Amino acid sequence: MIIAIEGVSCSGKTTLATRLADPFGWQVVPCYYHVAADPGLLGEPLATSEDEQLAALTAHLLVEAERRHRADAALARDGAVILDRSIDTLLAHLTAVGQLQGLDVPATVSRARTLIDQAVSAGTAVVPDLTLLLIATPTALATRGVTRPDVPRLYYDPNFAAHFNQYFADPISPRCMRLDANADPAALLSTARTAISRTAGILAEEA
Repeated sequence: MIIAIEGVSCSGKTTLATRLADPFGWQVVPCYYHVAADPGLLGEPLATSEDEQLAALTAHLLVEAERRHRADAALARDGAVILDRSIDTLLAHLTAVGQLQGLDVPATVSRARTLIDQAVSAGTAVVPDLTLLLIATPTALATRGVTRPDVPRLYYDPNFAAHFNQYFADPISPRCMRLDANADPAALLSTARTAISRTAGILAEEA
């Protein structure tokens, strides 16, 4: 099973991914920034044009090919793998930035989706079986952001977060569950594990 952990920066993705993976020895495939040989080539967080957005997407899809390789190896070895972000994050970011910048979001998303669909068909992009989307309040994001001065402030903008999360109403992932990032950590972990168990059951029935 392929599980993706999604959400804006500082919503608790890495913490949840680690807590889910460690008991089973599952591998966590890091996000695009940490897999990229040169993160500087991924583009600026706040693109100013559709062409700039698509160029950044193309750079991210090159990194996605390496993430796919790591995910396949982990899946064959362990039977499950966790992704810190997925291809849906690329479209969610593109959507959110496009809304903030007043760009032609429907047209850009359509072009971006074509590129992603091509990567999926070519076997160079991963589609998760289940996505767990962490939703944090603006106050929580602002508080956590103080401890991460290295992360662009855009990612703590409540409008960016709202547009980013709204994208997941219709993601590429076939199953997406929203989780309250501000919930008690033990309760959050339990809810995530229940979602994974249910999805595993569904996949077993479909096999």
